[in-house]
Amino acid sequence: MNVQMMEGLLGASSNVKLSATPMSVYRQASAEGDTEKMKRALGYGGECAEKAVKSQEKLDKGMKAEAKARQEQAELEREAALEARREERRRAEEGRPADLVQISEAAKAALSREPVEPVEPADGEPVLYTPSGETAPAPEESESTVSFIA
Repeated sequence: MNVQMMEGLLGASSNVKLSATPMSVYRQASAEGDTEKMKRALGYGGECAEKAVKSQEKLDKGMKAEAKARQEQAELEREAALEARREERRRAEEGRPADLVQISEAAKAALSREPVEPVEPADGEPVLYTPSGETAPAPEESESTVSFIA
């Protein structure tokens, strides 16, 4: 709770309580029929009501300022948590060894050669390989037949 909120609450409360006295004077003057006294009492009561409204406005401003301050604080906390996670991730990555790649001499030699021309597939009989790695002739393709029954 900020200062504006406290001042607004106290001001509104005290001015509403203070307006009770002029209003009781107004009721008493009304019963007596004294219009001048009634006008003065209403004037004092109106002043108290206006001060209460101004205090309410101060309270509203204070509440808006409080909400804004809370929102800014939450944003700062969110940013701090995000930065802490980034720092933690950075530390974790620093402790981890970098991945190393070693290229063998044979691979270096193969990379230095010029690319080989693609080879056309050999014309001939298709061959199947057995699970043991031997070749076997491919089965002959039979003509497919279709029959319709009506």
